[in-house]
Amino acid sequence: MCHEYSKLIRRTVFDPILIGPPTTTEIKDCVDVKTLIIGGKKAEPKEFPHMALIGTEANPSKIIWVCGGSLISNRWILSAAHCEKAGVLRWVRLGDLNYISNDDDAEPLNYRIIDRKNHPKYNGNNSRYNDITLLKLEKNVEFSPYIRPICLNVESSIKETKAIASGWGRLGFGGSPSEHLLKVTLDIHSINECIKTYITDSSEIDRKKLPQGITGNSQMCVGDMSGEKDTCGGDSGGPIQIINSKYECMYTQIGITSFGKPCGTENAPAVYTRVSYYIPWIEQIVWPKN
Repeated sequence: MCHEYSKLIRRTVFDPILIGPPTTTEIKDCVDVKTLIIGGKKAEPKEFPHMALIGTEANPSKIIWVCGGSLISNRWILSAAHCEKAGVLRWVRLGDLNYISNDDDAEPLNYRIIDRKNHPKYNGNNSRYNDITLLKLEKNVEFSPYIRPICLNVESSIKETKAIASGWGRLGFGGSPSEHLLKVTLDIHSINECIKTYITDSSEIDRKKLPQGITGNSQMCVGDMSGEKDTCGGDSGGPIQIINSKYECMYTQIGITSFGKPCGTENAPAVYTRVSYYIPWIEQIVWPKN
């Protein structure tokens, strides 16, 4: 499906000619992905068209945005299963940049969630594993330059050493959420670097929720060891992504923001759900062969 979604970066317009029959041409309407983001900064319009806000509350005029997610098809959002702890997930907003502004270059649309598929092995009360969910929308999404699905990583190994996180999360531990979509480049770390942080140096409660340690097949560690750059509360469920080497203006999602130490903690990269491990489960729900 990634190939099909890559075609959405172009749109057809009429050539502004004065003489002769009308003719059309294709133009690129997207933001080229950036190779590196130094420190957290504001995202540009149309830079992350797959980004989703996920909210609670039945009344559409009183939605509380609690988590992030990513659009992966015309009906499904990929996010973290633990987001349900914030309340019943009822709404998804796509195409937004600053969710309290009407003057930003954005075209937000709200969609009602009608079904949620947590991974069958997710057990949020007793474990930090399998933190992944799929949210089905009430109707098909209207694709535009502001709304387009992201590609999903299918390779178990990742050669890149850096990834980009994006979200509307808190600006620091205990701080206020960001109203504007933010982005930051973080380092991808080995599983061994995470074991010390989350097993050796963790509380007994953390160790009980991670009896197998940090598992490299289904989890990954990403972060800035200095503590100056990080994801934070409210970023949960959002994507960690790398530049798609095959299609312009496209990212590939490699992880889902899952859990970590208090944001900005030194020598403590956060843990992300590894997308590639769950591709068979995702495909059987989002793109069933029958």
